[in-house]
Amino acid sequence: MISTKITRLMAAALAFLLLASVCLVSCGEKSNEETGTTTEAKAGENAAGEDGETEDQEEFKLTSPSLPDMDWNAREINFLVRGPEYNEWQSQDIYVEEENGEPVNDAVYKRNAILEDRYNYRIKEVEGTGAIQSMAEKSILSGADAYQVLMCNTQETNNLAMKGYLADLRKVDYIDLNREYWDQNSIYGFTVEGKTLFMTGDLSIMANDATWIFMFNKKLLQELQIENPYALVKEGKWTADKLYDIMKGVAKDLNGDGTMKGADDLFGLATHDSTFDGLFFSMGMRVSVIGDGGVPELSMNNEKISQVMEKTGAIMNKEVTFNGDWQLIAKCFEEDRALFYGEVLQCVIRRRSMDTDFGVLPLPKLDEAQPDYAHMVHVTACMVGVPNTLGDDETAFAGFVLESITAESRNWLVPAYYTTALEGKFMRDEESKDMLDIILRTRRYDLGYAAGWGGLFGGFVAAAKKGSNDFASVWDKYSAKAEAAMEKDVENYRDIS
Repeated sequence: MISTKITRLMAAALAFLLLASVCLVSCGEKSNEETGTTTEAKAGENAAGEDGETEDQEEFKLTSPSLPDMDWNAREINFLVRGPEYNEWQSQDIYVEEENGEPVNDAVYKRNAILEDRYNYRIKEVEGTGAIQSMAEKSILSGADAYQVLMCNTQETNNLAMKGYLADLRKVDYIDLNREYWDQNSIYGFTVEGKTLFMTGDLSIMANDATWIFMFNKKLLQELQIENPYALVKEGKWTADKLYDIMKGVAKDLNGDGTMKGADDLFGLATHDSTFDGLFFSMGMRVSVIGDGGVPELSMNNEKISQVMEKTGAIMNKEVTFNGDWQLIAKCFEEDRALFYGEVLQCVIRRRSMDTDFGVLPLPKLDEAQPDYAHMVHVTACMVGVPNTLGDDETAFAGFVLESITAESRNWLVPAYYTTALEGKFMRDEESKDMLDIILRTRRYDLGYAAGWGGLFGGFVAAAKKGSNDFASVWDKYSAKAEAAMEKDVENYRDIS
């Protein structure tokens, strides 16, 4: 029987959802594993849509997993997470000691209190250092199995998977990857021949924090009498060419020394190299797609890639863009010397003390014919994995906790992060909230990008930096290595039982 304390918490959760108009973003898009196409899901609708309820009926319904009533006798589970050395990327969504008035912190505390009372297990975390992948490997290879859940960044988690250290989450008892609280886009992007070794969901805010976005300076927009970018986005006219045309009209050598410098001059865009990656994805590209039989295929060598390379190189040209250190580009934007600012979504929170108002934008499409916007999730994003060296009972326990904590996060963590914290405290206007919906609905995860197969994507970036649109030469140089690396990884997946 649920205690009086937890009953009050559940009532508070329902009230919280009613007030917050929850933005249920992790399942904002359903992926078609055969074609890679997507269809938008209504807020609050489950992945299968089988209950037949209307959107209004479902919107304020607390999410419940299909789990049995269990008493785990105060059993502890250890999550290996990123510690203080990761600065802004330190874990903040698994465990907290107490409430402190901050929305995310308090949501984590209340979520855990509900789960620990309901199922009688104890959530613990071990804060990893900068060598978090090595910590995981040491535990696995020594047989210590000190951590039942691993939460490393995307590249580290992929490395662990390719070394054969992670279990197939589809075979872990109690985990139902079809449920709405698991990020279906990450499942599509990281599933090979029906095996999913890592992915993410509503238990973590890190993949959302790591989504690549643009921000714009409202003061400069008004002073320079530039057309409303919100309207361009809504009309489907926010394209690479439109972005570049605006940037060209903004960039100016303010001190007249004949050289564009980040410390002195006015730019169309302030960003760093990861915007090469962001623009690649936003213009509809992927390093790999999931083909027949769930086998990944390289997808960069297509009829649009040279055009994408050319437009990316133009946008990132030093005459219109300040491409520099993350601290310097933030300073440039905050000092009203860049109209646009390319960074992760987390930077909306980091700019909370900025005097000038700003707005949030999706990255541009290739052209108006592109069906939808698309957004990269930076490899800084945290993924979930379970060591395959755990015994059957320990693996089942990890599955039970993951399913329950991810489902309950949809009731607490999602609304706290988006509606209360991000939208309520840090967004500067209502239109940015609409843009956020578009951004999070159109996120992309790509195994070939995460794994860096054969240096192929790096070759694309290097060529684009030089202003080249000769992708044929990049393909000739790197494709054989990329194919070999991809085939090796596929074999690694096949070796997982």
